[in-house]
Amino acid sequence: MSPDHCSIENPASPGRNRRSICSESLRFTHAIAYFHLTFNTIGTVYSAYTNNDIPMVAFIVFVYFGYFTVDHCLIVFNRLPSDEESPRKVLLRATIWSLTSAILFGFAYQFSTFMSPVVVLTMYGIATASSAILFYVHFIYDARRGCYYKSFEILSSTGSTDRDDFDPDHDIRTLEKV
Repeated sequence: MSPDHCSIENPASPGRNRRSICSESLRFTHAIAYFHLTFNTIGTVYSAYTNNDIPMVAFIVFVYFGYFTVDHCLIVFNRLPSDEESPRKVLLRATIWSLTSAILFGFAYQFSTFMSPVVVLTMYGIATASSAILFYVHFIYDARRGCYYKSFEILSSTGSTDRDDFDPDHDIRTLEKV
C-alpha cells in the first residue's frame, strides 16, 4: 500500500491531518485577504466619494467586483477537466481574459491623469503586454498543448512494441540497478 492510500483510509493519520490543517489555513488566509480587500475598497470608495470623484468610485467598484468575478471564474475553470473542450471553458477563458484586461487598462487610464507621459506609456505598455500574454495563455497555448497531447497519444499508440511484451517497470528496475 502506498502512503497516500493509507492516509485516505485512516482519517486519523498524520498525512491527512496535515492536509486538512493546510486546507483550513488556506481558507483562513483567503478570508483575511478578502476582508482586507473589502475594507480597503470601502475606505477608498468613501474617500473618493467625499472628494466628489464619482468616476473613481465607479472604477473602484468595478475593480472590486471584477476581481471576485475573475477569482470565481478561475476556480470554476480549474475544476473543469483539462482534456476536454467545451463552450463553458471558452466562455470562462474569455471572461477571465476580458475582465483582467479591462482592470489593467482601467488602472493605466486612472493613473494617466497625474503621471508623466513616459510613465503613462509604460503603464499602457505593461497593460498591453499583460493582456497579450493572458490571451496567449488562455487561447493559443492551451490549443497547442491539447494538440501536443493528442499527437503524443497517437504516436505512442502506433508504436511497434507488442503490448504483451511491454513491461512498464523496466525503466524503474534499470534505475534501481544504477
